[in-house]
Amino acid sequence: MKKLFSMIMCLALCAVLITPMSVSASEMDTVSSETVIGDERALYTSSSFSGSTGTMNSVNGSQSRIFNISSGSINDNAKVTKIVVNVTVSNGSSGFYLIIEDPNGYYTRTYVSRSGEITIHDFDGEYPKGTWKVSIVSVGMVSTASARMRVYYEY
Repeated sequence: MKKLFSMIMCLALCAVLITPMSVSASEMDTVSSETVIGDERALYTSSSFSGSTGTMNSVNGSQSRIFNISSGSINDNAKVTKIVVNVTVSNGSSGFYLIIEDPNGYYTRTYVSRSGEITIHDFDGEYPKGTWKVSIVSVGMVSTASARMRVYYEY
């Protein structure tokens, strides 16, 4: 009887070990952290949403097409911690201002002259839910670029 019980337990353990574990995309972007403040513990969750623009073209200081990036459904207590934008600038493009507008109408502009990653803290502490807008305005003759923006927040 002990031998049969041992074999059943062994098979059950093997079944658990070889069963694949799946993780949804929303779980992968969420990280919980615990911070100790004095004697109190504050539990917060960090997450992010992202979106891409198509090709943005600007000629002689005109504003390019505006691309919308939606936050989707997020917690009502969320606050922006930072924004990271990966910009790809086409060869031969003039420098330009990358314009990011939050759902409340506040905006920032950052001068860009080459491809790379830009970290923006101008929206830190703001509520991120809604539609964000991204565009460019050329400083020289012609500017062409695309961007991928990720908004990090916690609640």
